[in-house]
Amino acid sequence: MKLKNKIIVLLIGALLILAGLNLILDSAATKNLGTILALTGVSVDIVILLLFIKQEKWLSKI
Repeated sequence: MKLKNKIIVLLIGALLILAGLNLILDSAATKNLGTILALTGVSVDIVILLLFIKQEKWLSKI
């Protein structure tokens, strides 16, 4: 996966987190969907960050 694609997926994960938080705060009816979206966004971000650390040489030195 190219660096540009990883950054795009990382941003998409962040948007999922924000959308999920918005649904959680919006109303009681959308809390479950908001929780699912937020957890999906967090999972995507964690996976992409692990790929950054594993595959990118400049991040593996950290």
